[in-house]
Formats: sequence, structure tokens, C-alpha cells
Amino acid sequence: MSEAEKGLIGCALLGAADDCIAEGVTEEYFAHEDYRRSWIAIATLKDEQQPCNLQTVLNRVNSGNGQKITPTVLTDCEDAAPTSHNVRYWLPIVRKNALRRIYRAKIARLSAVLDDPTLETDELTSAFESEILDSKVVSSMEFTRKEDLQRLLAQIEDVQYNGHVLGYKTGFTDLDMHLNGLEKGKIYVVAGRPGAGKTAIAQCIAANLVKNDVSTLIYSCEMTRDQLNLRMLASESGINSRDFLTQNTLKPHEFKPIALATSKMVAWPLHIKDDSDLTISQIRADARRMKRIHGIKVVIVDYLQLLEPDRLGEKRHEAVGRISGGLKNMAKELDVPVVALAQLNRDTEKGSGSRAPRASDLRESGKIEADADAVIALWEPDPENRPRIDHSVIEAVICKNRHGSTGKINLLFKKDTTTFESLSPISDYDVPR
Repeated sequence: MSEAEKGLIGCALLGAADDCIAEGVTEEYFAHEDYRRSWIAIATLKDEQQPCNLQTVLNRVNSGNGQKITPTVLTDCEDAAPTSHNVRYWLPIVRKNALRRIYRAKIARLSAVLDDPTLETDELTSAFESEILDSKVVSSMEFTRKEDLQRLLAQIEDVQYNGHVLGYKTGFTDLDMHLNGLEKGKIYVVAGRPGAGKTAIAQCIAANLVKNDVSTLIYSCEMTRDQLNLRMLASESGINSRDFLTQNTLKPHEFKPIALATSKMVAWPLHIKDDSDLTISQIRADARRMKRIHGIKVVIVDYLQLLEPDRLGEKRHEAVGRISGGLKNMAKELDVPVVALAQLNRDTEKGSGSRAPRASDLRESGKIEADADAVIALWEPDPENRPRIDHSVIEAVICKNRHGSTGKINLLFKKDTTTFESLSPISDYDVPR
């Protein structure tokens, strides 16, 4: 093990330090303390654009408070190399050994978890799956900075020359232009008062995703699977959902679009969980499993404030804040976008007339606003002048967007088929927080 680390340090001393850095080498690659400290010195010198050779590295290592090393340590490294070109030989060995140490540490932590009698079943499952499936440290070794930048450049070129968005398309062009699609590792909060259409727009987004073969998982804490499927069937077929379960209301010609819509929906990569008492730990554990089995790419939670707290007796705003943070961590851990629906408080309805919602109107916890990469609030600015009794003009107010512009988008909400459609675009404006 130490022979490979010695050879890699030697390669860096002989001119391959930049190659090592580009390949993502860090101090975690080195188990031997002398080589670990030598690498820290090499990386620091390169970062400071200072000469990097045996003498400068020796001086930098021995200038600290740790145990001094002798010149022989570094000359032995150069002898083990013995040329900078051998970095291609030594690096894979060092990387493999480092991964083995990481996995051994995971096993040790799992043993400690299994021996802890105080852990509940949910906590035990969550901790176990987190250790097994968490690839953050491993991926940092497998994906180098060079590869990250190459991937980023390819994304920029794709956007500039092909007009593609970086994330998954929601189906609403104006919304995708603001958000750049639903990007991996980010959390999008869709907020509104009861009846504003939060679930309806989420199901429309989900339908557009699965039609494009983006495997999507919905946690529905408010509606059952049957209720959601009926709404999606109405949207897909264009038939009023109230007519489905009312005797003698469907006309003969309406059965064909219903049958066609059903045959399409059967093939959708859509998964709906309708447990009403889920905790954030249960959702995270289940989402890990679903990603492993079904390749889930987007997670939708309906809705955030209905999730149960993990800790009994916790104050409500603390529990909601913990749930919000858990969803944020899940998005990053699983590398998927999370769309979380949330309730707004009543402040938007106070006074003589309603006002456009703000991110600060999110109910029960300011941490939801802090955790969100984007907040899209739905409201109906002019309910007295609806185009039809069952159609509403809804403004989707992008009142927070960490990685893009804020603004508002006009949508037509067809309540009879629970469908949202884009209307003419509206220019951006600065939205109060």
C-alpha cells in the first residue's frame, strides 16, 4: 500500500503534480502520514503557484507543527516513481486502496449502528441504507475535477447551440426558461393556498416527465393513488373527472379517449406512494430503494407540511424545518431534483384585497424558503373575471430562484380536467421576498 503512495508522491515531485490534481487526488488518498502531509504540501504549493520540487516540499512540510520528515523520505519517493510518466501506473493502485479504506470504515460504522439498542427501526434502516448507498466520497474519487469541467462545458455548449435546458423539462416552456428545467440535486418548492392547484400542476409536471421517459416518484400524503390516477386520466383524456364515477354521465364517444389514455398511462414510468403518515426518514430510505430498483430521476412530495415529524414532541416550526432540510439533503444525496409542494400562510389574503405571494409567506417555517433553490407560488389574481366558471387564470410567481431570474408566468387552470396550460408570457419583474 505505502509503496504505491510513495510512487505517486514521487511522480508528483518529478513533474506530474498537475496531472494528479486534475485527476482528483486529495489527502484522503494517502494512509501513510508522511505521504499525506507531503501531498498537502504539494497541493498547497501548486495552488500558490510556487515551485514544487523536493526541497520546496520538504521545507513546506517541516514548517508546520507536525513531526519533521527527512530528505530521505522524499528521495525514496522519487526513486520509487522513478519518472513522472508512471503516474498512470501508481494512481489507479492508490485510488483502489483508498476506496477499500472507505468501505472498511463504512462497515465499521454499520457494525456500530447495528449494536446500538436505542435506534428505532426507521433510524436503523435510514442509517444502513445511507452508508451502503451514499456515494458522495466514492464519487469524488471516481469523478475528477477535469471530468466535471468537461461535463460542464458540454452542458454549456448544449444550451448555447441546441437551446436545451440543463434539467428535466416541466412541460411549461416559460417556466423552464426561468428555472433551466428541473436540475439534479436541487429542491423546488411549489406553494399556494388550499385550492390553488398545487397538486394539479405537480401531476401535470409528472405527466410531462414520464411521457419523456423520466422515471418519476410521487409521495402523496393528501390524495390516494386512485384519486391521483383519476385526475391524470381526466387530464390525459380531456374528459371531466366528475363524470368518471357518476352513473350515465359519460357519452358513448368519450369511452375511446379514456381507453387510449389508459393504455398510454400503463406504460408510464410513474410510481405513486400514498401513505398518509410518512416521516422524512421513511421517504429518504424508500427513495434510495426506489432509485436503486427503478432508476428514479425526479421525486415529488405532496405536500411538505403533511409529513410526520421524526421526533415526538418537537415544536412544529422545528419539525417542518427538519423535514425541509431532509428533502434538501435527499436531493443532493440521490442526485435528483425534488419538487416539494407547500402551503402558504393567510397573509396573502389579509386586508381589503389579496396580493401576490412571496417566498416569506411559506407556512410554519422560514427554513423552507432558505432550503429551496426555487419557490414557485400559485395564486389567482382576478377570481371575479374567470374565462369560464371552471377555468381560472393562475399566476405562477417565481419569487425565489437561486440560479436564475424571478418573474411570473400566466397559466390557464382547467379545473374540470385538472390541467394546466401555458398562456402568453409576461415580462420578468423583481419579486419581493
